[in-house]
Amino acid sequence: MYRLTGARRSYDWGSTTAMFEFLGTTPDGVPFAELWLGAHPTGPATTQTRDGLRHRLDHLIAADTERTLGNHVTSRFGQLPYLVKLLAPARPLSMQVHPNRKMASAGYHEEERRGVPLDDPLRSFKDEHNKPEMVYAITHFEGLVGLRDRDEVLLLLETVAGPLTPAADALRDEPGEQGLRSALELILGLEIPQLTEVLQTARHLSEFHTHHGIQEACSTVVELAQLYPKDIGAVVSLMLNKVRLQPGQLVFLADGVPHAYLGGFGLEIMGNSDNVLRLGMTTKHVDVPATLQALNFNSSGFSVETAPSDQVTHVFEPPAPEYALSITRAHLAPNETTILPGRGPRILVGLSGELTVTTESNEHQSLSRGQALFIPAEESVISASGCGSLAQAFVP
Repeated sequence: MYRLTGARRSYDWGSTTAMFEFLGTTPDGVPFAELWLGAHPTGPATTQTRDGLRHRLDHLIAADTERTLGNHVTSRFGQLPYLVKLLAPARPLSMQVHPNRKMASAGYHEEERRGVPLDDPLRSFKDEHNKPEMVYAITHFEGLVGLRDRDEVLLLLETVAGPLTPAADALRDEPGEQGLRSALELILGLEIPQLTEVLQTARHLSEFHTHHGIQEACSTVVELAQLYPKDIGAVVSLMLNKVRLQPGQLVFLADGVPHAYLGGFGLEIMGNSDNVLRLGMTTKHVDVPATLQALNFNSSGFSVETAPSDQVTHVFEPPAPEYALSITRAHLAPNETTILPGRGPRILVGLSGELTVTTESNEHQSLSRGQALFIPAEESVISASGCGSLAQAFVP
C-alpha cells in the first residue's frame, strides 16, 4: 500500500482556493485546476515507500505488473486502465469531446508518423486510448453535457433565429444524425458579425422571454460569451444539456459526448488517456474537423446516478470496462468497519473524516480528506474503519 502525491495541473480555468481547501493546504495565488492521481506518463502521481523513497507510479507498476496490476488487468489492458483526478473549475472548461478507441489509436499513430512531439501544443492525440469518464460531485457541480433532444435544439434555434435560421432549417429538413451534424457545422461557420447578432438576441431573450428553458439556455450563452468573447462555443451551448449535480450525484459520459464543465468541485475517473479534442472556449489547440469526427450524434450519451446517503457502500459501474467507482461511508457500518468491494489495483481518495485502511497483509494507513493511496492487486481484501468517507477506483 502506497501513499500517493498527485500531479498538479494549474490550468487557467482552475480555482485559486477550492483545491487547497479540500487538501488542507495554503493557497499560493495560482489556479489549482486538477490533481492527477494515476499513472498516465504525462502526469504520473508519485509514491512513497516505507523507506521514504519516492517513485513515479507508472514506473512502480511497470517494474512488477503481476504484483501491482495482477494477471487479469495486465492481460486485458497492459496498464493501469483508469485515471483519477480531483477537479476544481472556477470557470468553464473548453467545449470538448473524447475520441473512441479506434479513432484515438489511428490519430496517435498518424501524429507519431509525422513526428509531432508529444508536448507540441498543436498535437491532438497524446496517446492511443479512449477516455470514457465520470464526475462525482463533492460540492454542487454544473456542466454542459450531451446533445439536447432534437425538438429542444430546434425550438432554441428557431427562437433565436437570425443567423441561426439556416441551422434550424437543416435540423428540421435532414433526418437523424445528419440534421444535428449539419446544424452544428452551420453554427461553427458563423462569422463575427453574425455571432454578435446572435449574442445580442440571446441577451434580450435571457431577460425577457417567458419560457424558462429558453431563458436559461440564452443566459448560458451570454455568460459564456462574457468569459470567452467572440468564441463560437458560447452559441454551440444552445445544443447541449445543462446538468446540475448535487453532492453525491455522478454523471457518466461515453466516448464522443460533447461537454464543458462549468464549475464546482468533484472527483473524476476516466480511461487512462489525455486525448481531448476541442471545439472552443479555450486558449489551447482547437481541432474542429477531428472533434466533428469524434462526436456521437446518435444519442445524448450520458447518465446521472445518485449514491444513496444511507448506504455503507454504493458502487457506480458504468458501461465501460476500464473502471468502477465505489463510495464508502465507514461510519455507517457496524463497529465503523467495512470491507471494500472490488479487486485488482485500486486508488483510494479520502472524502471526509478520518479513516484507517487495512490490507490483507495487515498493513495500516491513515486516510483523511484529500489524501490518496494506491493498493496493488496482490492485496485482495481491503477494509476501512473510522468516521469518514472515501472514494475507491477499481477494475470491475
